[in-house]
Amino acid sequence: MSWGRGNGHITRLLAIGRAFRDAGWHCTLLGHDVLLHSRLAADAGLDAEIRYPPAADASDPWTNWADPSFLSSALEFDRSVLEEVGPDRVVNDNRLSMLISCSELRIPIVTLCQDNQLPDYRFPDTPLADIWTTPALSVNDELRRRGLPLVGEDVRELFGLGRIAVPSSPEWDPLPERTDGLDIVYTGALTSVCSSSGGDDLLFYRTVGRIDGDFVAAFGNWPGTIYIATGDPALVSEIGDPPIGVRVASFWDLEGLGPSLRAVVHHGGHGITTTCLASTLPAVVLPGLNPERLSNGERARSLGWGAVLHSPTRKGSEWGPSVDRTGQRPSWGDVREAVDGLRSAGTASADGVASPVDLVAALS
Repeated sequence: MSWGRGNGHITRLLAIGRAFRDAGWHCTLLGHDVLLHSRLAADAGLDAEIRYPPAADASDPWTNWADPSFLSSALEFDRSVLEEVGPDRVVNDNRLSMLISCSELRIPIVTLCQDNQLPDYRFPDTPLADIWTTPALSVNDELRRRGLPLVGEDVRELFGLGRIAVPSSPEWDPLPERTDGLDIVYTGALTSVCSSSGGDDLLFYRTVGRIDGDFVAAFGNWPGTIYIATGDPALVSEIGDPPIGVRVASFWDLEGLGPSLRAVVHHGGHGITTTCLASTLPAVVLPGLNPERLSNGERARSLGWGAVLHSPTRKGSEWGPSVDRTGQRPSWGDVREAVDGLRSAGTASADGVASPVDLVAALS
């Protein structure tokens, strides 16, 4: 089940679904109402797909858990899905309420997490983020109501109720030194490697909210096709008719685009960062003020496959929408300069990519 809306969440769950399907399991995907994701699920041969109600699509993935009514409704929905499907195991990416529901019904659950979703993880020189502390009161009320053990101030303790799977490799996502008492495995990259064949196309993922004169001046002479993935149908409508040579959609299938790409400009999400690393696609990362996206971008930079451009006007940490909504990015001229300075795309290999057999073993 995917709680995140991005392509990275869906593509890694589909990789898991295919591996379990080939091992003889029946697999159901729970996700958001995204046409491309439904098509990919059908292509993967999954048995069924269930979608969240419309209210879930309009909610913030993390800040809403502090709202008792939102959490209560989520738990009610989760229970109805679990009773309908009757799963032997749940792979969770990574909806907080589902951990409570599976614990109550005693269904084994594995949660996909990156380093900053481990209990007590803190970014350098920053306090414990509010998104992990403010839901504690509402979460504990629901745990108490169900007779389950309570969490402390950090709701990420819920992830430790089952196995934690890091959808990456130790090279790309080293763990913090202290992971006492946690059952953690690496899956390898859960992505289809998409080696570039020396194309000239460019993908903007969750970084363009509108096409203005600054963007046209910077990229109007780009030699290939420019693809813009907004992640949000509303932004597609707001952008309207794009210039010649620019194509806009909520999402693009990166596996299909990969061979034609020279580079990617993305927001620093874990899924797209790992996909680019596995595919040896160079990227410019525009994390805004989000510390998680900044950390992912810095990891790509340190491995030689990325450049990170910071917000020129604001400092500090701020969770929430990506730069396509906040505008917390440098000028498009600076972005073009960074893209032109990237190394060439490499030849991807299977190193670090999950083996289906090993994947099933790690998550079982």
